[in-house]
Amino acid sequence: MLPVSIPNRPFATEPITGAMLPDGFFEASLGKQRLNAHFRHAGAAPLTNANIYVEGASHPGIVITPRTYFIANLGGGGAQLLTWDIDVSGVPQGTYYLSFVATSGTTLSRIIKKIFVTRVQFDPATNTFSIQAPEGILEVIIKGGLGPKNPPCCGKDTTPPVDDLNFVNDLGLLVAQLPSTDLEYCPPIYLFTDLELAFRHNPPFTGQYSDLPFQDPWWKTLLTVLLVIFLIAAVVAAFVIFGSIGVALGSIATFATCCAAADVASPVLFGSVLGAAASAVLAGLTDVRDPFRRGQDNTLPAANERTVAEQLNLTLAYPEPVAVGRPFSVQAKWDYTRLTDAGTAYTFSVNEMNQNTHVLSKYEIEAPNVVRAYKGEPFIVKGTFLGPAGETFKADQLFVRCILQGTGPQAGRFIQFMMQDDGIDPDQDPADGVYTGQHIFDREKDRGLWMIFVIAQDVNTATPDLSPEDAAKIIGGQVLTHQLTIDFKGGTCPFVPDGDVNVI
Repeated sequence: MLPVSIPNRPFATEPITGAMLPDGFFEASLGKQRLNAHFRHAGAAPLTNANIYVEGASHPGIVITPRTYFIANLGGGGAQLLTWDIDVSGVPQGTYYLSFVATSGTTLSRIIKKIFVTRVQFDPATNTFSIQAPEGILEVIIKGGLGPKNPPCCGKDTTPPVDDLNFVNDLGLLVAQLPSTDLEYCPPIYLFTDLELAFRHNPPFTGQYSDLPFQDPWWKTLLTVLLVIFLIAAVVAAFVIFGSIGVALGSIATFATCCAAADVASPVLFGSVLGAAASAVLAGLTDVRDPFRRGQDNTLPAANERTVAEQLNLTLAYPEPVAVGRPFSVQAKWDYTRLTDAGTAYTFSVNEMNQNTHVLSKYEIEAPNVVRAYKGEPFIVKGTFLGPAGETFKADQLFVRCILQGTGPQAGRFIQFMMQDDGIDPDQDPADGVYTGQHIFDREKDRGLWMIFVIAQDVNTATPDLSPEDAAKIIGGQVLTHQLTIDFKGGTCPFVPDGDVNVI
């Protein structure tokens, strides 16, 4: 066998900004997305002349566009991120398996990896969002959020209004209508404040504890998936359906107390807002234990009772600005209720202050200030990222992208590419903690000043040998780099690039 492995869970990236979905879930409502997997070479000698492809999936409804990657030389300890187009819209929610194959000469290795598929839906009759798991359905009513007082954009009319479209259930159809350029990214909500959650168990369970969703993540992780899909759907629908997403937003008390992002055209902005919303919810509810689990810890039903549902009324408050990738505090107040088939309600309440733990202590970006495209010079960007304790992230421990945003005559244009720590040109050494990416500018079309943004997200490192409770404590997909701060003074949100490059 080849000494090749996929050390982490494969993850999805959404088609709007290219950002990783929370914890790598694959969301059926999005339609087509990207399948990403790190392939690590553990051998001492370099891996040469290897081919890697996806052999198949455990459900025929999972459609993966065939593609075989050729790896000429991957040094020992190096890991390369490979991607495929994937469509999971035709499969029900559940746990599935993908088979990856790596070959070199006559040697073949087959790697089986698990993925989760969720499906977010919206019921306009009750203003209820839901996300399905094999263990039941998590229902969410969004009652409050923080958005800008004067949104800097309000969408463009690209198609006639479509009254019978559901902005979440028909999200895949709406995404397919988006133009490749000239899309305004105008999320109506930056942070969530008031939520009502209910989990309907299927079937009801006896005893104190239920199964975890998908036998792995916390319910709060599924909540972050639902909220991110809501934000994506709101932005897409606002562009496609005459700037309106109907009754869902009309029912939300969006308090006009947070800043407005000045750069409305940027997918970096929208990706950062998605990261802020997810990080804020997870910070408020902590990575260590789920509110539903903590509620179960403190409510013991009678021996003859079965739990049919659990409810959570959640309020999040932000005593300080939400700085993506940095520590910030979130106050969480929540009331938990366990409902049984005997008609009994058991309750437990929490009021606590928590901190965002998905942070970097430092990161550095190295890139040229000037690129002479007329001479064929490549643009090469490098990044190093240090964790909270000063540890250096390496190889398959991060998902890193560079986004270049044009200014002046190039305004509205974006270039995006991955940065890898694999020792493959332009990267120098495998697993040395330096992530490198490259782009070749067009000497005629790309002249001008471009802003540089490097976005790093953590990955889920849970291994198959971990218990469900321990695996649930590892949550990936959160933005670690700091480009956006959401404050509550009004005006413009602090939004800072990592540098700029002048293409001549």
